[in-house]
Amino acid sequence: MKSTLEVLGTTGIETIRVPMRDGISLAATLYRPAGDGHPVILVRTPYSEPMSRSLPVLPALAEGFAVLIQNCRGTAGSEGELRAFENESADGLDTLAWIVDQPWCDGRVAMFGASYLGMSQLAVSGHRPAGLRAIVPIVATHSYRDGLVYRQGALQLGQGLGWHMLKAAQTLGDRRARGEDVGAQGGAFAAVASNPDAAYRTLPLTSLTGVSDLVPSWTTWLEQENEPAYWDRIGYTAHRRATAVPGLHVGGWFDLFLGGTIDNFVEISTRAADESVRRAQHLIIGPWTHADQSGAAGELFFGAGSAAAIGLEAQQLRFLRESVEGLDSSLPPVQLFVMGANVWRSENEWPLARTDWQRWYLAPDSGLGTAEPAGDAAPRSYRHDPHDPVPTLGGATLIGGGIDGGAEYMPGSRDQRRLDKRQDILRFSSAPLEEDLEVTGPVTVTLHAATSAADTDFTAKLIDVWPDGRAMGVTDGIVRARYRAGMDDPQPVSPGEVVRYEIDLVATSQLFRRGHRIRVDIASSNFPCYDRNSGSGKPSGSVEAEDLVPANQTVFLDRDRPSYITLPVIPTN
Repeated sequence: MKSTLEVLGTTGIETIRVPMRDGISLAATLYRPAGDGHPVILVRTPYSEPMSRSLPVLPALAEGFAVLIQNCRGTAGSEGELRAFENESADGLDTLAWIVDQPWCDGRVAMFGASYLGMSQLAVSGHRPAGLRAIVPIVATHSYRDGLVYRQGALQLGQGLGWHMLKAAQTLGDRRARGEDVGAQGGAFAAVASNPDAAYRTLPLTSLTGVSDLVPSWTTWLEQENEPAYWDRIGYTAHRRATAVPGLHVGGWFDLFLGGTIDNFVEISTRAADESVRRAQHLIIGPWTHADQSGAAGELFFGAGSAAAIGLEAQQLRFLRESVEGLDSSLPPVQLFVMGANVWRSENEWPLARTDWQRWYLAPDSGLGTAEPAGDAAPRSYRHDPHDPVPTLGGATLIGGGIDGGAEYMPGSRDQRRLDKRQDILRFSSAPLEEDLEVTGPVTVTLHAATSAADTDFTAKLIDVWPDGRAMGVTDGIVRARYRAGMDDPQPVSPGEVVRYEIDLVATSQLFRRGHRIRVDIASSNFPCYDRNSGSGKPSGSVEAEDLVPANQTVFLDRDRPSYITLPVIPTN
């Protein structure tokens, strides 16, 4: 690999414009080694130039790649209007077709990037564009509706509003740079941004004009909750199995898009039409949040869990080089960081073939264990009040701040004892473990439950209770009652009706050490990570303050109506 000075001495940097099919042009910056005929790494971003400085441009140039960083429609000098995700497929395909015709491209293109930048790759890869040789989607969801905006029917309020506030601020900056008068819009935005906690509680959510006037997708996403045709039109979920290129899928155990990262890997590696493409998918998951790969997540530091420790950047570049050259990647199919043991491990598949799927039952005495419940086991009840929701305390979030200016909303493993005095959480704990227990794979909680309201949410958390009393969050999930069968099949509940719920806690890799306890917490809110369920059955965007009604919740624990967590236990031998 060339040194930085050698790379800088032979690199051309050009500001260019790329034409789209509808006549507008998108701004881009091209970095390329001397001469023509290079493989190209394409990065498509809506975040403007300063947020692209962390991209590995110099290492890619040293490997002989040209790098094109393009600003998405309506951002940082690109013409048109940003309507989140709606144009990324067409614009990405037009850009790829344009790149392969340029003299500085040798006809081979790979795509790279995280979050929106990763989703922009999946928006085109299933259309088999000419010239595309590889994708590296990092922390990317599988579905805009069911993985980004909503999760099992609950609106991901904190991250959704936070993203729109970020883009609103950038949009104001872009407009100021063009000489526009943004005084009125800037004032409305400042009123929202100055008090995020008040914004989270604003009802109806569609009334946040200081955000939606600048980034219309905030209102669009809320208005389209029950319109599957909209999400199908802009999304790529159904196209993924047509992918014809190798993929390196990178995620974090505390990333809100972990489920999407895993689903993208599994879908393409098991259902792509071409067997060679199925074999060419790779998965890496570390103890990371959405934007931090340092190995620190919340209140825990995972030692060797940083991206640097695994040489992630070098692995990504090696994968790109091997893929554009048509070689089988030398990377393992799956690389996982096992938290608790704090080690990396290579695997051949997901979920692991040797998994022992164990049911751990919630018991009336607040216990948790593998013994089946008694036929007459009594239920447990609590009262959920949407005026006083259970506050977010870590997890797979993308929110800044916390209670009274703290950091509680921020992602990662956080001590749940702060919530111990709340009476609207049911807690179920195992006895101290007699041996280490590794849990690696998908995690679900099954509840048999009833509510007094016309609709409600149920949340579940998997917690590692240390011998010193710390109760460290591992993974969590939520289900909205009317969407328990999926958002395309809403099924209202009747007050008092006993219903079976499956709460997807996505996945983890956690070694519960000997002497620790496994705990499961059940509640009905996790705010502001998710919006408050009013109990009315109304769509999230149309809920008014007067719609908020408390609900009496009952969780059943008997043999005929058991409630349990399914743990993917990995045998020690």
